[in-house]
Amino acid sequence: MTPGRLVLLVALLGSSAVVVYGLFLDRTGSTIALTVAGLAVLGITFAIVALRLGAASVRTANDGHGLRALLSALMGGISALLASGTLGAAVILGLLARPI
Repeated sequence: MTPGRLVLLVALLGSSAVVVYGLFLDRTGSTIALTVAGLAVLGITFAIVALRLGAASVRTANDGHGLRALLSALMGGISALLASGTLGAAVILGLLARPI
């Protein structure tokens, strides 16, 4: 496993753990702030994964591996959707956390 993949894996697992902790386990006043921070990191990580998978899709298509390119592009698209969803949730929760 390359160092870049390891960093992305640690970021995905760590930010997912922070989001789960913030949503379900934390009962203090910083619940929303913790969840927003975790969702922001998770969204940025999913966006990086989507970009890397898109580049891998183009690279494998040029090498003549059609099925691998298709699966890589599909996973990249799913990662992009997850990135937009988590970043949107972070923005909405961040707006809700602000005092009026």
